[in-house]
Amino acid sequence: MRKHLIIFAVLLLAVGTAGPMLRGQAYKSQIANPIVRYKMTARLDPATKTVKGHYTLTWWNHTQESIPDLYFHLYLNAFKNMDSTFMRERDISRRRQRVEEWTAEPEEQKWGWVDVNKVQIVGGPDLTPSKTFVHPDDDNAADQTVLRVELPEPIAPLGTIELAVDFTSKLPRALARTGYVGDYFLVAQWFPKIGVYERAAERSRKAGRPDAFAQGAWNCHQFHADTEFFADFGVYDVELNVPSRFVIGATGVLRGERRNSDGTITYNFFQEDVHDFAWTASPHFLKLTRKFDWGKEVRADELVTWSKVLDLPAQELALSDVNVTLLLQPDHRNVADRYFRAAFDAIKYYGLWYGDYPYDTLTVVDPARNSNTGGMEYPTFITGGAYFWPGDRSFTPEGVTVHEFGHQFWYGLVANNEFENAWLDEGLNTYSTGKVLETAYPPECSYQSFFGAPVQLHPWLQVRVPPFPFAGVRGIPMGAYFSCDDVLQRTERRPVYLWQAKDDAILRNGWEYLDGASYSVNSYDRVALTLRTLESYLGEAVMARAMRTYHLRWRYRHPIPQDFFDVINEVSGRDMNWFFEQFFRSSNLADYAVTSITVDPVEGKIGIYDEGGKKVPHLEKPAEEAFEKSKDKQYRSTVVVRRLGEAKAPVDVLLHFENGETVREEWDGRYRWTRFVYERASKVASAEVDPERKLALEANFTNNSRTSERDNRAAAKWYVRWIFWLENLFFAAGFFS
Repeated sequence: MRKHLIIFAVLLLAVGTAGPMLRGQAYKSQIANPIVRYKMTARLDPATKTVKGHYTLTWWNHTQESIPDLYFHLYLNAFKNMDSTFMRERDISRRRQRVEEWTAEPEEQKWGWVDVNKVQIVGGPDLTPSKTFVHPDDDNAADQTVLRVELPEPIAPLGTIELAVDFTSKLPRALARTGYVGDYFLVAQWFPKIGVYERAAERSRKAGRPDAFAQGAWNCHQFHADTEFFADFGVYDVELNVPSRFVIGATGVLRGERRNSDGTITYNFFQEDVHDFAWTASPHFLKLTRKFDWGKEVRADELVTWSKVLDLPAQELALSDVNVTLLLQPDHRNVADRYFRAAFDAIKYYGLWYGDYPYDTLTVVDPARNSNTGGMEYPTFITGGAYFWPGDRSFTPEGVTVHEFGHQFWYGLVANNEFENAWLDEGLNTYSTGKVLETAYPPECSYQSFFGAPVQLHPWLQVRVPPFPFAGVRGIPMGAYFSCDDVLQRTERRPVYLWQAKDDAILRNGWEYLDGASYSVNSYDRVALTLRTLESYLGEAVMARAMRTYHLRWRYRHPIPQDFFDVINEVSGRDMNWFFEQFFRSSNLADYAVTSITVDPVEGKIGIYDEGGKKVPHLEKPAEEAFEKSKDKQYRSTVVVRRLGEAKAPVDVLLHFENGETVREEWDGRYRWTRFVYERASKVASAEVDPERKLALEANFTNNSRTSERDNRAAAKWYVRWIFWLENLFFAAGFFS
């Protein structure tokens, strides 16, 4: 109660009255004319793993063009046979191992597909005979993940069409975060879903021919092994019929349920202003519900702090209460509080930083073991993941819960095209996830405490040897007390970044990256590093304001990369295009190094000099002992800093002199090298390029500094780290001996 009063008082001081700012619980639509409206019924048959469905789709032509056809995504057909584009791409996919294991299973029932049994204009002709499969991204005529339906008459500009569609979805054995395992069902990408029509010259459609922008077209890509989804915002009103023993959860608000005479229950879920609908069902779920009460969760000092950082009145940071439902596996009761804590932290910090989470509900699904359905996001609906014995200081299930909730902002509310610009969601969210984890949790470490003694968990089974040259060791538990080496941010995963960074630029269609590892690096890790670097140049406050501005400006819309770049330039008041060209549009690595420090005595005049109209010889070099005893001796220190990588960025160089003096130089970093020369009474003792690590994208931090004399401290540092690592490894191995 006291926290409520404090926050209330803070807001009163900000606006005089809190009344206009406090939000009601019922979500109010923010979209005046939604492009799509689904009124759907679906029935799950657990025995046959099928969903029989019917929907009425109202689609609004929001353009001034006449549209002669309709395009639909049939995602489940990716799992129909080995000739789908998804399966053909499996060898280069980040999901390769899972797909290989899945395809090796002899089970006939494992395959999945979706059949459009009938499509008809409501009150008009049957369009079923006019449907054909198309493949806009490749020449794979066998792929059936995109359906075209030709219309008898074009849809008039700003006109609407109403369709009645019957479909049957056969769910696959769980793969790529959809399907079934036993009697657990994650029903996603499951219905014929209309594509996105882009008007002439609209931003995101790829130009496939010279006249591509002369007229509008459907943006409806095939389902690729390393891409996700793109759809218009609309209204979903869905009735789900399941056997009464099943517990279910879904996108949106549960508006009602009715028991049927055949032993089933029909649930009605409803949500406005979303662009997808997913659901889950299992008889084993433990259903827990708690309320995120923002008045209790947000402290007054946090409101004051972020009001100052964002330069906004406190009332603009007000959040909404959210009903959070956790569908938990029975053997994971011990992590229920941790799931809720993570969800509440995510709602709180994403909300304070980027804008209020506007929906009334959030459903968190704890997936069945070995279901391949963990770590996925849909509007108001996410899947997490937990071990039966998570460490006290691990990020399971916290990390995945925070990350997947973050997609409610960078995928759900700001709906960029995931096929073409996955990084605008995945990368921004990886960056944001790291910020939340750093704020809400202690440094990452994985151990469990038993009777006051730390017992190490799974990470020692997954230790990766860092690449050469060493660029830091991340997350390796060390020593008998299992302390953590937290040299790098937990979101950076630098070794993976270094191995893959030059394969592709960030700006690339998701299915066109070299392989799954390159997709992952350039959509997740590299973007997080790049945004950390951008934050270093702009400052944390400016970056926070820019991220919030971008998010709120593009809610319920479909931004592209240039929209993000424009907001950064606008909010910062700086032209950062040099940065975007270097680090988003190219695959160049950044690597700056101090390559040499030389110190020579300035020995005075030696040779022939003009003095008083005469040539005067100064031929004697001062003795070393005499030079050292001299009170006015000078040294010439020369420091060479080089750009070893192709990427160019301004960097600072910090120089330390033996007398304790420091000098900071600025270098634009554009040419291959620069030289700093100083004549002073004190020698340069050491030099370091980018001392504040602003350039988080730096490929090799170990060459950033150098001393003027040999120093074995760096070798000692690595020796200690590896000894600790080996000690820990042997200790862990001995634990089971």
